[in-house]
Amino acid sequence: MAGLLVTASIGHAYTPEENQKVKDFLTTVFLSEVPTPQRLWVSAELKPVLAKILDRPPKKLSYRYWQAQGKTVWLLDELGKEREITTAVVIQNQQVQQVKVVVYRESRGGEVQVPWFTEQFIGATQQQNWQKNIDSISGATLSVNALKKQTELALFLDSQITEQP
Repeated sequence: MAGLLVTASIGHAYTPEENQKVKDFLTTVFLSEVPTPQRLWVSAELKPVLAKILDRPPKKLSYRYWQAQGKTVWLLDELGKEREITTAVVIQNQQVQQVKVVVYRESRGGEVQVPWFTEQFIGATQQQNWQKNIDSISGATLSVNALKKQTELALFLDSQITEQP
C-alpha cells in the first residue's frame, strides 16, 4: 500500500486523481513497463547547490525518480504563485527530452502546460545557459519561473545519479 503514494515536497500525498495522472504519464514514458521508483537522498554537500537552484533551502530529504531504457523521469513540485505545480522532467543522455506539467493547481497561468511552452525546454543541458531562451508568459511569471527551476533541478539531480562521460 505504501508504494502507491507519491509524496509531494510539502509532505502531503497526492489525491487519487493526481496520483493517477502521475501513473499515466510514467506509463507513456516507459511504454507500460514502469520501473520501481528510486530515491536520491539530499546530502549536506547537495544542499547549497539545491538552495541556489530553488532560491530557498530545500525542503525535501530525498527526490523520487524512475529510471529505465536510458531515461530518467524526475517528478518535482514547485510553488507557482499560490499553489504547487507538479512537473515531470524526462532526461536522456544528460539532456531534457520532455517537460510535462502533470498537475497544475494554480487558478491562472495555465499556459505553462501547453506544448508550445514546454517544448522550449527540450534539448536543455546543464552546460547551456538555456534559461534565457525560454519565452515568458504575461501574467504567469511565477509559474514560468517554477518550471525553469524544476528543469534546472532535474538536470542537476540527474547529474548526481549519472556517470559523466
